[in-house]
Amino acid sequence: MTRKLIALDLDGTTLNSASQISAQTRQVLQAASAAGHIVTIATGRPYGVSVQYYDTLGLTTPMINFNGALVHIPHQRWAGEYERRLPMQAVDEILAMRDRYHIQLVAAEGKNMMFVDTDKPELMDTLPMSVAENRVLTPATLSAVPTSLMVVIPTQAGVNMAQEIMNDFPSVNVNTWGGPENSDLSVLEIIHAGIEKTTGIDYLARYYHIANDDIIAFGDEFNDLHMLNHVGWGVAMANGSAAVKAVANDITPLTNDQNGVADYLTSYLHLAAQMNA
Repeated sequence: MTRKLIALDLDGTTLNSASQISAQTRQVLQAASAAGHIVTIATGRPYGVSVQYYDTLGLTTPMINFNGALVHIPHQRWAGEYERRLPMQAVDEILAMRDRYHIQLVAAEGKNMMFVDTDKPELMDTLPMSVAENRVLTPATLSAVPTSLMVVIPTQAGVNMAQEIMNDFPSVNVNTWGGPENSDLSVLEIIHAGIEKTTGIDYLARYYHIANDDIIAFGDEFNDLHMLNHVGWGVAMANGSAAVKAVANDITPLTNDQNGVADYLTSYLHLAAQMNA
């Protein structure tokens, strides 16, 4: 079979509802790598809370973090690495909005940085953040330009803030997703405009000389829409949103809790014979 680039969302896709990679999923993805396919994680998560899954799978290929704003190979220097950071003027003005919009938490993140400003530290336990490595965020302590800002905010205020940010700074993009369970909070993810998971996937396809028709991607939510619609074969999870299923080429018969990715790839790549050999 022609070598494939296999792009994997994490939450709700490769990970089960306990945020774990099952033994079956690990076995199938390692078999795909052994067969010569390029397996890459493509996630909105920061590096610090996704590298453990990279290591569990035993990958040596590049990983895509921050929804495409960072492409790198963990644990080593790679000449092809890139990190698209936010404009610092936008960062400064967004941080200044905290009181006006009643922001509960704001985190500035990069590959090896995490700064947090919050009066409610318990929120950090509900979000994909590198909590153990965080430092207090102030304009004075922010020592480097971040790749991403994460803002936890009351839902209606978040709608208004997102609109103001995009009006004032066309160079940034704001994604919104649900906040902590049973709360009236939402999360804004702010990254450089024009960045999608597809940005990183296309970059790796060029690097490995893989045609778009030979890219297969798996996802379940809004930040996977562009990826699934763009690649040669986009696969929505059975547990995915209706919008994701509508743009996908196919849907897994099984959910993320039923090893949907592993089941689909075993058939798609004809891996069963190789794993039983």
